[in-house]
Amino acid sequence: MKLYLLRHGRTRWNEEGKLQGRTDVPLNEEGRAGALRAREELRHVPFSAVFSSPLSRARETAEIIAAGKAAVTTDERLLELRFGAAEGMDIFSLPPEERPTYLLFSDPARYVPPAGGERWDELLTRCGAFLHDVILPGEGRWEHVLIVAHGGAVRGLFGAMFGPRAGEIYGRRVQKNCAVNIVDCTGGTFSPVQIAREYCEGV
Repeated sequence: MKLYLLRHGRTRWNEEGKLQGRTDVPLNEEGRAGALRAREELRHVPFSAVFSSPLSRARETAEIIAAGKAAVTTDERLLELRFGAAEGMDIFSLPPEERPTYLLFSDPARYVPPAGGERWDELLTRCGAFLHDVILPGEGRWEHVLIVAHGGAVRGLFGAMFGPRAGEIYGRRVQKNCAVNIVDCTGGTFSPVQIAREYCEGV
């Protein structure tokens, strides 16, 4: 079984450098164009199942990519990390090492959430539960599965799939919007096939 794991398309808050978290910011036109490019890149993949975060930026990205192939099922365990009091913050105005998300991607074991935010271990628990409850039982039934989530949630899924190796496999910065990761799942074991090697400097 092959998993195609993406971050959603861009939004106005991505452009403005605002930390989104659970705030439901929709795709902008660039975000929809990015989803269409991803659909073209994946046009030959016959998706058996499609899963998305319920936030509109992820759900619409999944709907665009999977159009005509499979219905989108949303799952709250794919929601973005909750950033609490920092949601809406202009992080582009801060040096990279002072941004609330810096450690989340560079050294998540040391990540300290903003007030009211979600911890790294909580993210790993829900991402691991999604993989255990939804993805692993699908092996043998599904050949190609599309999963559209968020920057923090994608990092959490990598953490749940690969454990201590996740940082080495994933990298140290949030992946670009609509960048495609491909992971094989055989016998309940995850193996990287194609990992997005391009990263964006901001959100």
